[in-house]
Amino acid sequence: MELSKLFFDLIDVKRDIYQNADLFQQRRRDPNEYEQEFLRNSDYQAVDKLADFIKDISSDVDNWERQNSKFLNYHKSLNPHTFFNSIPIDHYIGLKTGLAQIQNKVVLDVGGGTGHFLSSFFRYPHSLQYFLIDPNVRLLHDQFVRMYPSLLEIPIGHIRSYAEDLPFRNNIADLIISSSAIDHYKDYKLFINEAFRVLKPNGKLLISSHLKGAKSGATKKKFSVRAIIEKGLRLLHRLKNGVAIDDHVQEFESTAPIIEKLKAKGFTIEQDEKFKQYFYILARK
Repeated sequence: MELSKLFFDLIDVKRDIYQNADLFQQRRRDPNEYEQEFLRNSDYQAVDKLADFIKDISSDVDNWERQNSKFLNYHKSLNPHTFFNSIPIDHYIGLKTGLAQIQNKVVLDVGGGTGHFLSSFFRYPHSLQYFLIDPNVRLLHDQFVRMYPSLLEIPIGHIRSYAEDLPFRNNIADLIISSSAIDHYKDYKLFINEAFRVLKPNGKLLISSHLKGAKSGATKKKFSVRAIIEKGLRLLHRLKNGVAIDDHVQEFESTAPIIEKLKAKGFTIEQDEKFKQYFYILARK
């Protein structure tokens, strides 16, 4: 579909706040275009320009399978409340680390879901060679399409694979991103090993997520009937769509275990900030 027609048709579509997603496929690169330069082998199945390295979707980690299923429901029923409230977090991290401004780099977004980070985080997305790596094939939610039309314009390398076994050659990435994803991995330590292998010398790894039990620091608002009703509607929406309140495999109470593993592997920690209930770590190989 031509983008002009897509947006023309959306003009009269008055989107309901709790309407489930209309999904759109990213503009994907043919794996043949990047296989020889970036991938370790050609042992994948190519479907809809997706390089699928997962042959057996079963897992011996029951908790991961159960939580991952919940996360897929969460994606389908994403609503504007979650969407808009998450944007300032990415903007803050992008500015503090300076990574939002990078250009002409090879970026791997591990556990990147829809791939929206390409345009919601980076200021010059057209200049990047961007690879989306996730064990699930998630399409673009129409909210992202409305806000970031470049997500349907920029060709990406879309790869179905696990974070613990990245199908890339050694020393090929300038930046690896793990945004709100490390607490969904089966084994974050194996991911850190893989990130070190795949990064170029002096390449960077950005890990960000939330901290268990941390307080937001938000100013308490006065009692509002409207706010109570809205909160109740969001809860009903979650229940209707089978969305879990907690869909994480594990949660971190501090960044200490992650930093300890990063240092043990050979990374240098450049930045480590805990803010409100979130954190980010910027490490260099």
